[in-house]
Amino acid sequence: MFSIRATWLAGIDPVAAENVRTEFDFEQGHFIYNVEFSANGTEYGYWIQASDGSVVKKKIELIGAGGSKTGITAAITQKDARKIALEDAGLTEAEVTISAEKLDTENGVAVYEVDFVKGSVKYEYDINATTGAVYSKSSESTAVPTTEAAAQPSEAAAAAANATVAPTAENRSNNSYIGLERAKAIALGDAGLSAASVTFTEAKPDFDDGVPNYDLDFYTATHEYDYEINALTGAIMDKSVEVNEHAARETRPAPTAATAAATEAARSFIGVDRAKSIALGHAGLSASSVSFSKAKLDDDDGRGVYEIDAHSGAILEASADND
Repeated sequence: MFSIRATWLAGIDPVAAENVRTEFDFEQGHFIYNVEFSANGTEYGYWIQASDGSVVKKKIELIGAGGSKTGITAAITQKDARKIALEDAGLTEAEVTISAEKLDTENGVAVYEVDFVKGSVKYEYDINATTGAVYSKSSESTAVPTTEAAAQPSEAAAAAANATVAPTAENRSNNSYIGLERAKAIALGDAGLSAASVTFTEAKPDFDDGVPNYDLDFYTATHEYDYEINALTGAIMDKSVEVNEHAARETRPAPTAATAAATEAARSFIGVDRAKSIALGHAGLSASSVSFSKAKLDDDDGRGVYEIDAHSGAILEASADND
């Protein structure tokens, strides 16, 4: 019963679950059922409270080729990621067809890729597997526009196009095109941004499957946007938004020695100087006879280490090489 509940919580069909193991145990003051299973190239581990069936702990890890662990772990389940993506798109599971779901990495960040289709619109989402935040998303119409539809722009596109000012030189040379400035206004209006708040990296006429469009790329301090605007109707053919990783890295302050020491003290760690002393004692060397090439706090499977346990001072790993 508890193995079925665990697969349901993970959004996995119990029939698809493999290598199911269930064990009754006592952990962290609770009687629990430890349920482990694998499905769709992912390994799941759940602690289910024996008294009420609530989840005490869960671990999700991607399995690579040959059954080896990839090191990609998640704090939310595939079912959670699907719900987040659908809610962001304003859709329900009954309205869409799920085309792909998997745990992967994007720029070193563990994400769930969730792809689904409603009618002629295809949605692609990356959901941060640790925080549950939308990491990136895009939507694209797969419908082939008819001559009549191409002649009649949508209400949203028409309103955005009419909000712009004088026609460009391009419009004067070809009255059937909406113009680059109007295309920019449509994209910015859809993104809810002003021209002053963004920087355009690309804005040019283009063709996609024989359809003329404007390819627009721009960014803010937090996100990057990519739009394709139909040059004839002003309709949004494709759009995507992603977290601006470059800006996030630039604005993230580097930890100072004082903040690092405060963090170590707050977490009851022994401190880097004590870790150095333990390492030197183990190697039978003095501080004056060596040069330290690296000495910093790190994280190993959720445990703070200096390659020496940061809580107890126990040596976790030691090696020596000829230089």
